[in-house]
Amino acid sequence: MASRRRLGIALLLASLTATTAAHADPTSADRETARTLMQQGRELTAKGDLKEALKRFKGADDIMHVPTTALEVARTLVAVGQLVEARDFIAAIRQNAPKSSEPQPFKDARAKADALDASLNGRIPSLVVTVKGTPEGEQATVSVDGTQIPAGVVGLPRAVDPGHHVVTAKVATKTAQGEGTQEVDVREGEQKPVEVTLTVTATPVSTEPPPPAAPPSDAPAPVTSHSPTVITWVGVGLAGAGVIAGTVTGVLSMSKKSALQGECPNDVCAPGNSDYSAANTYALISTIGFIAAGVGAGVAAVTLIVGHEEPAAAPAEAPTAQTGLVVRPWLGFGAGGVSGSF
Repeated sequence: MASRRRLGIALLLASLTATTAAHADPTSADRETARTLMQQGRELTAKGDLKEALKRFKGADDIMHVPTTALEVARTLVAVGQLVEARDFIAAIRQNAPKSSEPQPFKDARAKADALDASLNGRIPSLVVTVKGTPEGEQATVSVDGTQIPAGVVGLPRAVDPGHHVVTAKVATKTAQGEGTQEVDVREGEQKPVEVTLTVTATPVSTEPPPPAAPPSDAPAPVTSHSPTVITWVGVGLAGAGVIAGTVTGVLSMSKKSALQGECPNDVCAPGNSDYSAANTYALISTIGFIAAGVGAGVAAVTLIVGHEEPAAAPAEAPTAQTGLVVRPWLGFGAGGVSGSF
């Protein structure tokens, strides 16, 4: 027994020292790590701890990528019921073409991998998934144990490992969405149909929400009015006062100048003549009065034509005393103006 174990270790060490063309040469530390992992994996297998043994064998194969390490991974996968993945590792051994200089342990591992692959024929079960309740014109998305399967495989045998599986089907469109789940147990070599029924609910068509309505304003909306305002009446008063002042002072100025015709030949008066100064003063006041009349009339016209904003009619309130505008033109010696109240 001891001699067989020593022989096995020797063959293992010999196989781990060889490398393949597909991968870079492992370092000395890599090879020593792989040897240790392989030895630990065998010891754990002998104790029946296959899950921990599988971790060691996979670690060694990740380093070396040789037939001997891959074979141990495949064997352990079969032992724990992961038949589909085991066949992947066997396929990896076959893809790594042998060389004429390949050591004997590698050749033996290839032969054992072929025998293991043949033993799996007919043992890998499968599921045939069909989906019911799919909306017309739509296709459901099917997943087995959380892994989505290609759409072309739905309704055809799908290879799985023996044991318990969860099959899920989903559909999501603009008008409908649905989901269905079915759990199933399958044995080695069994081909089992699985029917998943969708529970479909209508999805309301999304529409843009209407813009929020503006909050109602407590203040009534303003309106444009062309009715007279205080400024209008001030303009009217100024225009009236200007016309009166301009007219009166104009008449006085002309009266004074008429009286001076006999005193001032050729309209040339002696300096300091009081009548001559008064005539000029009245003429100036008359000009200013008519200018003020024009400005007042213009202001009044603009306020009536352009208009002004007034709030809409508010609820009736208690009557208040009316106000009005009182305009009083005045005229004095050498001056004139407007006074009033409102």
